[in-house]
Amino acid sequence: MELIERARQTLKTIANAALATASADGTPWNSAVYIACDEAPTFYWCSPSTAVHSRNLADNPQVFLLVFDSRQPDHSGQAVYISGTATELSDVSAIKRALDCLAARRGERPKSPADFMGSHPRRVYAMVPDMIWTNVVKEKDGHYFDERVAIELTVASR
Repeated sequence: MELIERARQTLKTIANAALATASADGTPWNSAVYIACDEAPTFYWCSPSTAVHSRNLADNPQVFLLVFDSRQPDHSGQAVYISGTATELSDVSAIKRALDCLAARRGERPKSPADFMGSHPRRVYAMVPDMIWTNVVKEKDGHYFDERVAIELTVASR
């Protein structure tokens, strides 16, 4: 239970994630995104539709998020790893739900879904996890290494 609680705390306090995508031909790309998640958890972010990671999603929806506190010392073990499928949201109610989650995280009023549709350059994306892990730091002979441990999908963000 301690691992789940630690993962929950990381997701609650860290709003920036590294988003890994790959192009249709497999070329990797990594981007920093501001995220929020709902209780499912489904993860949300906004990005320009022309960004490399956004274009990659159109061809290859398999993504990986890494949420961690970069200010912590090495071997602190404060990370959440999430693999899943991402999509650009086009339904007004789905966009509104995502924008509500993002606004709540920022402590501000939600933006209008219309600002993320049509000719506007930014879009809203959602990622549904297939698997979530956290890490356990191990030590052997003075050397530290991480071991990933799978955690329950529905428990991590409550």
